[in-house]
Amino acid sequence: MSLFELLEKIVPVTLAGLAFGAGLPALYALGVRLLAGRTEYTADGQLVEIEPPSTAARVASALVFVLIVGVIIVAILWVAKDFIDHTFGWNIFGVTGGGH
Repeated sequence: MSLFELLEKIVPVTLAGLAFGAGLPALYALGVRLLAGRTEYTADGQLVEIEPPSTAARVASALVFVLIVGVIIVAILWVAKDFIDHTFGWNIFGVTGGGH
């Protein structure tokens, strides 16, 4: 494998890692914030819930969680696409095999 071929493979993986490395935790934080409801600190420093999260906030946070799980599953399948095609003959994303 030449240096050019190696760089050709490393660049997309690095960009995807940066996107998922920064994007997924941000989505998770959004989901946690949506689910938190309204809280306040009492005079003695305890955190108390004043208003529970709304139904819309619960649904939105569940959708964020499902999105994160879905992205992780697709990413694992993408990494294993050549193995899956070679072992089971299932061209999962239509990009492996080279037309054989």
